[in-house]
Amino acid sequence: MAQLPGTGPVETFVEAFTGQQSRFSLRKASCKASIPASPLQRSLLAIASGFTLILSTWLTCPAHSAEKVIVNLGNFEIALAVDDLETYANTGEVRGGLKLYSRFLGETGMAELRQFLQRRFEVDPVVISQLLYSSLGEETLRRLGAVVRTDTRQNGFSAIRAAAILAANEPAGLPIIGWLRQYPSHSIRLNAQQLLELRQQFSTQIDYRDAVVQAINAAAAAEAAASPLPTPIGLPDPGLPGPYRVISRTLEFSRDRQTLLGDRIPRPFRVLLRLPDGLAQPAPVVVISHGLGSTPEAFAYLGDHFASHGLVAILPQHIGSDESRRTSALAGVLTSPVTPVEFVDRPLDISYVLDTLGELASADAGLTGRMDLQRVAVLGHSFGGYTALALAGASLNTGDLFQQECARPQARLDVSLVLQCSASRLPPYTYTLRDPRVQAAIAVSPLTNPVFGPEGLGQIQVPVMMMSGSNDFIASAVEQQIHPFLWLDAPAQYLAVMVPSSHTFADNTPSSGATLDTVSLLLSGPSPRLGQEYVREMSLAFLQRHLNNQSAYDVFLTAAYAESISEEPLDLRLVRSLSPEQLEQAFGGPPPIPFVPEVTTRLPGDRLEGSVRGDEGDTERLRRWEMRGDRQALTPR
Repeated sequence: MAQLPGTGPVETFVEAFTGQQSRFSLRKASCKASIPASPLQRSLLAIASGFTLILSTWLTCPAHSAEKVIVNLGNFEIALAVDDLETYANTGEVRGGLKLYSRFLGETGMAELRQFLQRRFEVDPVVISQLLYSSLGEETLRRLGAVVRTDTRQNGFSAIRAAAILAANEPAGLPIIGWLRQYPSHSIRLNAQQLLELRQQFSTQIDYRDAVVQAINAAAAAEAAASPLPTPIGLPDPGLPGPYRVISRTLEFSRDRQTLLGDRIPRPFRVLLRLPDGLAQPAPVVVISHGLGSTPEAFAYLGDHFASHGLVAILPQHIGSDESRRTSALAGVLTSPVTPVEFVDRPLDISYVLDTLGELASADAGLTGRMDLQRVAVLGHSFGGYTALALAGASLNTGDLFQQECARPQARLDVSLVLQCSASRLPPYTYTLRDPRVQAAIAVSPLTNPVFGPEGLGQIQVPVMMMSGSNDFIASAVEQQIHPFLWLDAPAQYLAVMVPSSHTFADNTPSSGATLDTVSLLLSGPSPRLGQEYVREMSLAFLQRHLNNQSAYDVFLTAAYAESISEEPLDLRLVRSLSPEQLEQAFGGPPPIPFVPEVTTRLPGDRLEGSVRGDEGDTERLRRWEMRGDRQALTPR
């Protein structure tokens, strides 16, 4: 059995930031030291190790013409000449301000500082430029700029970005000293107290994440011991192709829009179909919703697998949040701009596809009698996971809790908040996106909090499977899947966690080029191929049990079965239940992230009640409201 490891971009900068390694890390720590006990020593060591977080977060090595680094320790400052830092990195000689600095850091801290100064980072200049000009990049740069300031004590936002982009153009990557010399200010001012606070926040979140994984591991072991793995008799292996030949088709649909003048604007999109050949009766339907910046083709491997086992797979393109929105090599996850209306459009896209296929089935001989459109499940990844849960009954929340969470300034290892909080520009309306034809949902790395919140997610009344990568920093495993799993009150619910996977493991979008391959690995975690096998196998078992009503497949939906197929380097854990008490016990105290967020600030005014289900006019009114900033453009139905 593999250990529960933790590797990925989060560990890369947290190890540097905290001076310690995640308990579940596969890698050997390059520099591991005990943290000095005194506040001053902790502050100084935070400077030595914490600055790595700022650089590693962007996978780059920053900036231009700085001559010294001034460390602010509250009552006094220490000036470290860049020349002295370079000499120490190259020869180990301690001189100038470093002599005073070394008295506080000690031998271990100085060794760690030297290793840090010797590091090189490789990054594509196009990638880093697009990332730092994205909404995510700018928000994080402002936070970092409060810690890394210019010589005039101004926020270092612009200087950090300019330096990073210049440094990234070096063909072999730059050492840290090169970044310091390109920082566009005579000196770099670092606030030790603020850096220490950031360090503590990130360190605590990682510690809690690791404790949560420990708790899930223990819960899975207990469930496996209570229900040992029986021998499945007469059932096909859900991990292998099924007996049916797969027919592939591509259809062109258009859900048009209407302008204020009554003109119709075409909105064409493609839909992939995977049909099992040889069935004597209509088959249940699985809709697969891709994530932000992705494509239907990235999940065709799932459609082919489901169809080979007798299910119809429908893979729609989501115009407005598909590959056309991909603006960088980061797989569209970090920098794709979307309008908040996509939170409404995506579920409506799928309902429209189901309606239209029902109409086509009576006229198209290739579709007649093949689909049971009253028995539907939705599987979605990331933004598609949000889509699946919305169609299953989770209600979109843009009220008090949503506004409060989006306004919370605390540093969090959860990029998805940038996307989710764009929904704050939606009008104050109660959105009901549930489709009654949807009888089950599978959400892989979904966005849930605060866009649904506990109340919205608790409204789902169909079976749900949530899948998560433990090291996901795009949609935090803890905040977006594991805590929200506690909020579910579904008739059957499952939580599958892949350790130490990240966010994009289920997306089979091919990568090309060394830079994209490196970034893709950071976003997916180790062995995305194995992660896709787990998704394929566990989701098919879930669909056969809860959509096709074959209770014999319960044997595959157990902790024991998940353990039996788990392989290195990617462990699979499956649990049917989890409690706050189990998580708190594993962490050794109250969690740094509340199990259930509470509203502490009420917004004035009432929300409009009603439903946006029904016709294209609903989302067109939302688009007009968004463009005009006019709340009167939207009225309750």
